[in-house]
Amino acid sequence: MKQLTHMIYPITINLLAFVLCVQSQTSNAQSPTNLPPATVPPTEVVAPDGPMEAVPPTSKCPRDRKLSTTLRYAILPLIGEIGDATITEALEVFIKGSPASRRVNALVIQFDITGGTQADTAILVDQIIRIRKIMPVIGVFGSARGPGAVLPVFCDYLMVLNPSADEIVMDWAPGTDLLEANISDQIRTNLSLITSRATDRPYLKSVLKGLLDPTVDLFLWRGSDGCPEAGESAPSGVESVQLSSGKDSVTGMTGAQMVTAGIACNVTGGLDQIGAALGVKSWQVQVGVGEKIVQEIQTSKRKDLDKWHFTLKDGFTAIKTARNLTGAMIEAEEIAREADPRRQQFQGSYSRRWGRGGWGSSSGGTFSWRKNSDTAIDAWTLVLQLYRQASDATSYAKKMVSELQANPLTMTNSDYKSDFNALKAEVDALMSQSGMLTVKGQNAENAVQWLRANYNQPVRSQ
Repeated sequence: MKQLTHMIYPITINLLAFVLCVQSQTSNAQSPTNLPPATVPPTEVVAPDGPMEAVPPTSKCPRDRKLSTTLRYAILPLIGEIGDATITEALEVFIKGSPASRRVNALVIQFDITGGTQADTAILVDQIIRIRKIMPVIGVFGSARGPGAVLPVFCDYLMVLNPSADEIVMDWAPGTDLLEANISDQIRTNLSLITSRATDRPYLKSVLKGLLDPTVDLFLWRGSDGCPEAGESAPSGVESVQLSSGKDSVTGMTGAQMVTAGIACNVTGGLDQIGAALGVKSWQVQVGVGEKIVQEIQTSKRKDLDKWHFTLKDGFTAIKTARNLTGAMIEAEEIAREADPRRQQFQGSYSRRWGRGGWGSSSGGTFSWRKNSDTAIDAWTLVLQLYRQASDATSYAKKMVSELQANPLTMTNSDYKSDFNALKAEVDALMSQSGMLTVKGQNAENAVQWLRANYNQPVRSQ
């Protein structure tokens, strides 16, 4: 996997609040996600790899999570715009504990985020916190913009590789209309839902205040206990990071500033050096675990896509079959009516004779009647068979519509939704003719039953 430093590229970062602000003004903005009550991860976990170590040598914060002497970690990249279902599903794999994920006792998430939504951020926040109850989560920070800029600080530890390097930045730039009451309230509601999940990150509340009101000063610094703190002013003699000037918007933090403020740890080198920065004696990458999980999910998704397309194809094939059978049934019905032995053109072949009971059909007349009846029964039976086959094909097409309608892919992809709507329109057109087809099928069945009931009794006229 590429080192984070090779993946970082220039980014102009939007303020988390600004993105949420835009969402709150659109008609299709998502309402704040309802999250379960916040749960603080345990300060210690039971680890099978030796006793718990003290906090990393780079930090003295008592809130920092203690770690096992040996960490076997998997790497999961969170790159680009958040909201990719593959990533959320991969995190669920770690939460549920698949055979692959059970090979590790720590998860490294590489952050290089270019955008996303508040709803997607809320989902990932909840997943990261749930994973932290199972194993340590170490974030490796590259850059972030939009609502996802808050995600790295939810990890147990945030590592910045070569913090003096350029373009490692969490850049926030709020819009000029943030002071409008309705917008500010909406932002406060949305961000509070997310930051309420970080009761062990109290400095986020001050950061939130700075985001909502960029006219106030906002400083971050490392307190005497080694934990990051935030406020409108910094203690004298303490190295701090000023995030706003009292009149300008919050501009963001570089990697070096996050280290200074105590939000992140400094790592000189690549991922393999993180263990030393954390004070872990054995830092072992489990090669391919994260990739395998993602690959399995992607393979499953491809199968789901293939199944969706096969279902769509089967639906259109069934529609074509139903139409062809309906046309053939109508033609067969015309032939069957012409072959009905009661029609006038057959009447001359039914000769009569005088018997004890009066006039009746001669043996020759009865023979002709039976022969014509056999032809008509075969013709009407074909009509009935075609009706049933057309009905079955229509029902199958309707079933395919139901399956596609229940498939999440149909509503989450505009192209799939368009294809689904086309199929549904065709099925609806077929269903609109079902009453007429039912009548024709019943007529064919009645004709067969009548002809069999009168097989030995010629009828002079229809």
